[in-house]
Parts: sequence; structure tokens; C-alpha cells
Amino acid sequence: MMDRNRSGARDIAARIPVIGWDRQTKQDKLDAFILKVFPGFVVVFGVIAILVFLFYWDGLTVGHLLYSLGAVYAGGFVLLGIPAFILSESDVVKVRYSVPFIIVAWLAISSVLWFVFGDGEDTVNHFVSGFSNFLNWSVHSVTFWTVLLGMLVLILIVLFASYGILSVIVAYFRKDYHRIMLSLIKPGDSRLKRSATKLFAVPSIIDVTDVTIEPESDDGHFNIGLFKSLSCNTVVAGLIVASYLFLNPVFLDTISFTEMMVTLILISLFLNVLIIPISILKSLKAEAWSAAPRPFVLWKGMKSRMFQGYVFVFLMLTLLWICLYSGQDMVRVVLSYIGYIVFIIMMSALTSFVYVNTFYVGFKNGIVRNFTAEYGERKKRS
Repeated sequence: MMDRNRSGARDIAARIPVIGWDRQTKQDKLDAFILKVFPGFVVVFGVIAILVFLFYWDGLTVGHLLYSLGAVYAGGFVLLGIPAFILSESDVVKVRYSVPFIIVAWLAISSVLWFVFGDGEDTVNHFVSGFSNFLNWSVHSVTFWTVLLGMLVLILIVLFASYGILSVIVAYFRKDYHRIMLSLIKPGDSRLKRSATKLFAVPSIIDVTDVTIEPESDDGHFNIGLFKSLSCNTVVAGLIVASYLFLNPVFLDTISFTEMMVTLILISLFLNVLIIPISILKSLKAEAWSAAPRPFVLWKGMKSRMFQGYVFVFLMLTLLWICLYSGQDMVRVVLSYIGYIVFIIMMSALTSFVYVNTFYVGFKNGIVRNFTAEYGERKKRS
């Protein structure tokens, strides 16, 4: 029974039930554009970020370096998101439905923030109002209208930056992810094979003989389960990063509440770089086969490699102890968490929606196309 199941799994790549996976799409054109411009993009905006760090700030601290890198690259990805938006695949949920929902969410979030926090000087609303001046936080008075306008600008930044960031993730992983997976069965001990073994946390005692995929047949509809999973994982990852900032006495002593919130929001834009490569493996149902009775599930191995929960718990508890010992303002820490939770939920929902609605199907089908082509070539040579 075991051999028959394994033999059937090996033939899956030849009969993958995905609609239109082998056709040329707009995503291919977007990928070509990203692969051409992104290396130069990294260099140019990296130089700008360093110049901002050196000449804008009076005190050169680690917090200000993170702020400069986050702000400059976020602005760059907003610009990159414009052509990505134009060249991206057709949406599953059409614009006539998604835009009204985003408008309602914008008005609702702004109203809740105003009625909960009011015009407090050192609150979330002061941070949000700063976006009404387009990243210039010299806001003299906080009003409902500054909160409303600031939230609109923030949503637009997150929206277009998401298009830019997701287009880069999709372009590079679409191009090379199949090679990384299939390197596990490549003869010899190449550098790529060693890196893939570490990336997927494949135990050294396993001699991988085959890699298979059986992607979900979810083209043509919005994958709600994937949306929920991505949103939740992004929130968890964001809270881990937030704990390192909010409980770190070095940052608490060197940057203000507003600067800390801005830094964290900007960093949070890039959390999908960690989440999506694991998520797409789960959607592909990628498995490594060996002499063992059950296959090794690649997404579980990769998740265990990148997110070892006990390490983050230990780090958070250690930072909390240092924070308490050094006499930090715990009220500020609590308010920072509350404010950040509001934004990470909004950001994770928006970026996850853009990914599932616009990029996911083309991303998945592109990997399937490349995987199947190379897998078939290997079968012919063997």
C-alpha cells in the first residue's frame, strides 16, 4: 500500500488539476519588469536611505537608521506599486465591490480612533494625523479631519506599497522556487541542495528521492481560508517584531512614541516576505518523498526553521524583564501595543486581500508551470 501511494504521488506533476497554469499571463510581463528594474531599485533607494540617515537626523541611532530605511523603501515600493497595479492580473473580487468596502473600513476605523483616543497629544491619533502632512509630523492640533485624512493617506501607502512588495516576492519566487524544491532530488551535494535542505529543515537522515506538488484547485474564486491564515500569521509576526521595539530600553530611550510607531508600521509592510513563501508551499501541497512511510511536508519544515516559537517567547520575556528593571514607562509600552494592534490588523487584512485577490492565482500557477516543465525534463533524461 505504501509503495502504491508513493508511486501515485510521483505521477501527480503530470496531471496537475489547475486551470490555465500553462498559459502566458500578464503576471509574466509584470515579473519581467520587476526582475529588470528591482536590482537598480535596491541600490538607488539604499543610497537615498543612507543619505537621509546621515544628514536628516541630529542623533545617529539604530532607531533612526531603521526609520530612514523603512521610510525611504516604503516610498520606493509605493512608486513601484503603481506599475505593479497596472500590470497585475485581473482581480477575483472586482474593483466595484472592493473599493466601497475599503471606503467603509476607512471611515469606520477613523471614527473609532477619534471616539476612543480623541485629540490626545501622545496617542495613536497624533501619529495618524501626521500622515495628513504626508510624513511630516509637525501637527499642531489633532482633529477628526486630520485623523480622517491621515488614515486615508496611510491606507493608500499600505495599498500601493503592498502591490510593489508582493510583485517582487512573486516575481523572484515564481522564477526560482521550483528549482529550489527540485534541488532536493538532484544527485550530488550542490550548494543549492544544501541551502534547500536547510531552508525546508529536511532532516539529515532523510534521503529525498522525489518531490511532488498537488496544488489547490481554487482558481476563479476568493480563497477565504488563505486570506484568514495570512492575516493571522502577519499579525503574530508583527507582534513579535513589536515586542522587540516596545520592550527594548535602547529604542525607548532614543526615539519618541511617534517615531517608534512609524518605524514599526514601515517595517510591518515587509512582513509578507517571511509569510508568503511558506504559505504558497502549503497551497501547493509540496512534499518530499523518501524511504519513510510518510512524505516530509515542506511548508511545515520551512515554518519550523523560520519561526521557532520558544526563541521568540524567551526573547520577549527577557526584554520585558530588562524593561521593568530599567524603570521604563510601562503605560507607554501598553499604549504602544494597543495602537499597533489596531494598525497591524488593518495592514494585514489589506495586504492579505491584495495578495489573495490579485497575485495568488498567477503566483501558484507560475510555479506549477515551471515545476511541471522541469520535472518532465528530468523524467525524460532519467
